[in-house]
Amino acid sequence: MVTLNDARRVIAAAEKQAEEIGQPMNIAVVDEGGNLVAHARM
Repeated sequence: MVTLNDARRVIAAAEKQAEEIGQPMNIAVVDEGGNLVAHARM
């Protein structure tokens, strides 16, 4: 199960990586069933 806290950690890591390469991104975190848990748009 992917918790909201897990999803926030994934988003934070992805945002850091996106900033390092200078590319804004849409970041989606889904659970094992493909259901959206969290989404962030830079």
